[in-house]
Formats: sequence, structure tokens, C-alpha cells
Amino acid sequence: MSTFEQQWKGRFERFATRHRAEHLVSGWSAVGLRRRVATFERLLEQGLIPVGVRVLDLGCGAGTYVRLLAKRGYPAVGMDYSLPSLARAAAADPARANSYIAGKAYALPFAEGVFQALLCVGVFQTLAEPERALGEIARILKPAGVAVVETLNPWNPLAAFRRLFAFIRRQPTRLHYCSPKTVEQTMVSRGLRPVRRLSILLPPRSLPGLERKLGHSRFMRMLEVAPGIRVLAPQAYWIVGVKA
Repeated sequence: MSTFEQQWKGRFERFATRHRAEHLVSGWSAVGLRRRVATFERLLEQGLIPVGVRVLDLGCGAGTYVRLLAKRGYPAVGMDYSLPSLARAAAADPARANSYIAGKAYALPFAEGVFQALLCVGVFQTLAEPERALGEIARILKPAGVAVVETLNPWNPLAAFRRLFAFIRRQPTRLHYCSPKTVEQTMVSRGLRPVRRLSILLPPRSLPGLERKLGHSRFMRMLEVAPGIRVLAPQAYWIVGVKA
């Protein structure tokens, strides 16, 4: 494990022991977690993942998505390398409706083709080699299995400023940024066919009322077609891939 990855593992362990709020366990803002959960719920409602199939939440944190999947009839497994995070996930699921397991993204502790779907949110930005994780994701998926992975948008103004600031100070960036096109190309090389790209848009902290508008499809379509905005505005992208 690289120094960069060791630092992130230590952060997640501290988050899980120091914070009570669930969004902070994964290092999100409350809005950031809320927007992501809403995006995932829409995907489920659209039938992206057939009801009843086995799903792995890779990097499950406090188990937010695992519990959501269970409520909707999916046998879910939550995996994380942070033991304190897994303890939080298990504590929030006292009936033990789901399974939780410790493991690392570069060596998933599962046989080939055992999952029909996989969710990987908030993980790639903490990995030095996300392409290795994509290889493991493809390995454990069944044919026609669905993978939903998140990558931070490197062209978002705040992300670009952070990278520039780190470059000027000759310091490594705290987060790993990978363009959606690069992720999609790597998916193809690992046997996953990209089928959708979704933007994760968060309102500026000075304009919290904008969050409600971000939930309207008309407003979202306007942002997606506006020149430049569809590239700069998203904080992250979710890439949906299907195994050949």
C-alpha cells in the first residue's frame, strides 16, 4: 500500500471513531451524501440493477447504500478496509440483514463472477492505481453484471485550484482525480462496456437553496447542454459499465 493510500486508510479509521454523523464517516458533506444517495435511488427506480440480484458495495463506509439496497430487496454485501467503518456499518444494522467483510480494492476476497452488481463510491479518489481496482471489479462480476463507479472531476474549478496549489507548493494532491474518459477507457480494457455517465452536482455552500433545483430533470438537462458547464460544474461522475 502506497503512502498516499495509507494516509487515506488512517483518515477513514479516524472518521469512523471521531464522528457521529454518517456522512462524516465517509468524508462527505451532508449535501454530498444526500445527492449521491438520491442519484443511486433514481438508478434503482429506473431498473438499472434487477431487483433481487446480489450486490457488493465496495468501500461501504457506514453502510448507507447497503441498508438502502436491503430495504429494496437486494441481498447486499458491504466491504471496506477500515475496521472502525465496518463496525459503524454493523452497529447501524442491528438485525444483521446484510453481510460486512474487510478487504482491499486491489484484491477482492471473492471468487470470479459471484456478484451481479457492484457499487464503488468515494473509493477511486483514495487509490493510487484505480485501474487495478477496475480489474478486480470486472473479475468478480457475472457476465452482464453492472458496475457503478465514481471518479472525481479533475476539471471542476475547485479541483483544478487544489491541484495547482499543490503543484506550486511541490506537494502531492490529497485526492486522486481521474477523468471520466480515462475511467471509461480503462473499463473497456478490463471487459466492461460503459453505458452511462452521470454528473454529481453539488450547490455552492453560499447557495444551499440551489440543491432543490438540482433535483429537477429540466434544470439538470439545461446544465448538461450548456457549453462548458457540463464539463466544469460536476464535482464527480458516476460511470455505469456492463460486463461483456
